[in-house]
Amino acid sequence: MTTSQNPVAGERLERRASESASARAIADAATARLARLQRITAALSNTVTQDAVADSVLREAMVALECDAGAVVVTTEAHEKLTLLRESGSLDPVMRSFEHQQPSWSRGPYAEAIEECSATYVESFEEMLSRYPGFRNVSKAESRGAWIFLPLAIEGHAVGALAFGFAGPRKFTFLDRHFADTVSRYCAQALDRVRLRIAAAIALAEADEARMMAEHANNAKTLFLRAMSHELRTPLNAIAGYTELLEMGIRGPVNPDQAKDLGRIKRAAAYLLRLINDVLTVARLEGARPLNLVSIAVNPVLAEVEGLCALQAKAKRLELKVTPSKQDLFVAADPERFQQILLNLITNAIKFTSSGSVCITCDLEVTMARVRVTDTGVGVRPVDVDRVFEPFVQIDRHLTTATQQGVGLGLSISRELARAMHGDLTLQSIEGVGSAFTLTLPIASATSLAPPMTASAVEGSEALFVPVLVS
Repeated sequence: MTTSQNPVAGERLERRASESASARAIADAATARLARLQRITAALSNTVTQDAVADSVLREAMVALECDAGAVVVTTEAHEKLTLLRESGSLDPVMRSFEHQQPSWSRGPYAEAIEECSATYVESFEEMLSRYPGFRNVSKAESRGAWIFLPLAIEGHAVGALAFGFAGPRKFTFLDRHFADTVSRYCAQALDRVRLRIAAAIALAEADEARMMAEHANNAKTLFLRAMSHELRTPLNAIAGYTELLEMGIRGPVNPDQAKDLGRIKRAAAYLLRLINDVLTVARLEGARPLNLVSIAVNPVLAEVEGLCALQAKAKRLELKVTPSKQDLFVAADPERFQQILLNLITNAIKFTSSGSVCITCDLEVTMARVRVTDTGVGVRPVDVDRVFEPFVQIDRHLTTATQQGVGLGLSISRELARAMHGDLTLQSIEGVGSAFTLTLPIASATSLAPPMTASAVEGSEALFVPVLVS
């Protein structure tokens, strides 16, 4: 029996052929849209501006969706209004509604998509009027027949919207919706990457500009400090010199009261000179050449600083005890700076110790030599242990007289010098009991005598070395 003789069988064959053709059409459409998505992905990977992102998305998506108009709108920084990033085709009043304030009683499709962070599909003009009465004055002739409004969401927060308009009414299939949602997600991610790239570039440019400004300011400060220090030292030296001449009676006899006043002038001048030298040292530390590291015997240096500080300790009736190392230790250090650090630590210990002793010891710990300066002075509170090494910080200024005080640079300079010589300077202290500063330096070897990577020495022969660097 043929199909013409069996109408039922013929209908079944025709239906199956139709279904097969429909399935093939759906498969072909899905394949075409997948290809469009791949092209969109490839295009977005090379975009460097938000406008280029919007252009790539609209160009490919409008062909795939067979629509007549498209727009990408983004929120302003304050998220108070929307602005058009890119458009394609002729936008009707509904698609241009982002330009106007919608009435409070009828939100527009852009507001709905962005605020609810969900896609809005409007399949006919009548459905649009039903959902958005605020557009009742829009004529059907000047309007599209169907619309899609998609949020551009980043981490659940919409930063704009993607809109498509169709010439006539349209029933959006599952494939339509899936494709549109995927395109909007790709678009949002690309816009966010561009935003982050731009923000990073701006931050990098600002950081470079700030660094350059800081370098210029630091150089200007250093030049000013150097010039100021040299200029101030000249009249101070003259004051000290003329004061000594007056004390010697060159201009006539000096009575006891006058001698007392002249002594005060000399001490004040010496105090100012110490402060200037501290500032000058810091200025030069910030941009100087590497230290000259050589092999130095520790015990002879300890004996020398003991002789330099003995009178100061005796004047305060303190016992100054130096215990040399039991073995001959040689450290890799700059000779002048090594002595400078030790003198600074010992004079500080004497200054803040009213009774008892100041002891200096030296020992070996693996590959490092440790020189320890211990006193029975006022000590430092635990909260201030780290602060004593900060520039211009003075702890317990009330414990010293005005002419003994400095600007809080000595310990800061000493630690920087120690670290520049690949060592360190640390403090252990108990308030009311005493303090112990430990200077560690590497034992001299072929490696330790190599030039340090960090430049931090006082430059030039004019770098005045003042044994007493008040902290």
